[in-house]
Amino acid sequence: MRLLASTDYALRLLMLLGRQEPGRTLKVEAIAELLGGLSRNHLHKIVQELAALGVLRTTRGAGGGVRLAKAPSDIKLGALIRDLEADQAIVECFRPDRGACAIDCGCRLRGLLDHAHDAFFESLDRHTLADCLAGRWFAAIAKRQKEMADA
Repeated sequence: MRLLASTDYALRLLMLLGRQEPGRTLKVEAIAELLGGLSRNHLHKIVQELAALGVLRTTRGAGGGVRLAKAPSDIKLGALIRDLEADQAIVECFRPDRGACAIDCGCRLRGLLDHAHDAFFESLDRHTLADCLAGRWFAAIAKRQKEMADA
């Protein structure tokens, strides 16, 4: 299963925010730089989607920015990724209109892929954002944040 690039960036954004002090906001520009030069426009769209899902809080103005709306332990990965990937079909026959597959009536692949898809999400349903908040990546990000603050 392949996730959309926007879902990948949404997860990175949430992990970054999950490592901040509770209530601390980060500006979208800083987040874009910390995530490796991600386009601000693309990041704004991701932030809007996550805010609409109730995962992020945004504040406008000089002291504004983005922060988690929930504790990392309350953000379920399976549910979040289902929401972010809601309009995506693994293969054409998973679309609501079943696509234009010529062998749809006799194909067993759909059932196998459906089972694999369910197993993928069942695994993710057992985890929260809090399960993702450890590792060397965060030490490198924290160092980069400090350098940006000192500049």
